Amino acid sequence: VIFEGVYALHPDIRISLDFWIAVVGGVHSHLLSRVQRDKSRLGCFISQNEIMMTVFPMFQHYIEPHLVHAHLKIRNDFDPVLSPESSLFVLKSNKKVAYQDILAILDRAKFCSSVQKFIDIYIRLPGIPSNGQLTESDCIRVRICEGRFALLIREPIREGNFIIQPKVDFDIGISTVAGLLNLGYQAVTYIEASAFIYQDGKILIEVDHLQDVPGPYIQIKGVNKDAVAAAGSMLQLDGSYTTKSYLEIILERLPTIERTSGGINSQQSARLQEIVEFIQSQGCSSASESSASRGVSPIEGAIEEMQSRIRRLERWLAINTVLWTFLMSALVGFSLYQRRRQ
Repeated sequence: VIFEGVYALHPDIRISLDFWIAVVGGVHSHLLSRVQRDKSRLGCFISQNEIMMTVFPMFQHYIEPHLVHAHLKIRNDFDPVLSPESSLFVLKSNKKVAYQDILAILDRAKFCSSVQKFIDIYIRLPGIPSNGQLTESDCIRVRICEGRFALLIREPIREGNFIIQPKVDFDIGISTVAGLLNLGYQAVTYIEASAFIYQDGKILIEVDHLQDVPGPYIQIKGVNKDAVAAAGSMLQLDGSYTTKSYLEIILERLPTIERTSGGINSQQSARLQEIVEFIQSQGCSSASESSASRGVSPIEGAIEEMQSRIRRLERWLAINTVLWTFLMSALVGFSLYQRRRQ
């Protein structure tokens, strides 16, 4: 039986398990380095430990102390930005394509479709030097989709018509997003959209409808570059590709004044503020509930763990006493039986 979860090594749980495994590193390490880089660009040097205390208080106080007890530690040094072997090849176009044409190039036997509505929030530290225009590289993008939060690490490589980007997104808690806001990051803009996704296991075709943008954009994604190019040719998209991000596309449609001030008008600004307030309120309530449910100091936790071990030793001692009693009784009885026979 494999028991998995962020609290799997909590003392109340691991006492019932035989082998403890911890996986450390990954997206949190990448996010920490990103926050450190932003702080250093402002001339404000902050240690990784200080960031952990602010950005990941739940992780540091309620999860990390338990990882040291693992019998086996697996360090995840995977960097989604610097791992081209795990990337997707993407072609993007704003040319209209009929549903029947998309269906025709996908494998009917493995075809599946879905619809997603999402909001991408771009947060950045104010005061970071830039060229006077908001760019995606200056921001951390957080996606809200179906009540879940994900960190989208997007530092793609552009190669001709192709956008080469990581194929992995990382789920994060709302407390992490609230922690970034408390650290000084500000939500500067957002994109609200709906995506119609069609795939057959080899190719994924996504039709995105962006709010306040006329006409949809189509994206063809896959790990095989030739297969993606062939699908684009079959849909007659050659010559219509763009490698611009959605943020660039939206900002280019705005007047210069709005573009430099964050790229949103007053109505959008009110909506963005509403989203931010929701994140902060939910993040604070999540932290307070976890603190109330697990408000145990390290000393109390150590005492409880020692008491638990003592109880286990007492049980084993009782069992061993009973077993030795039966064994000695059997030996005495057998020796008496042998003497009586003699």
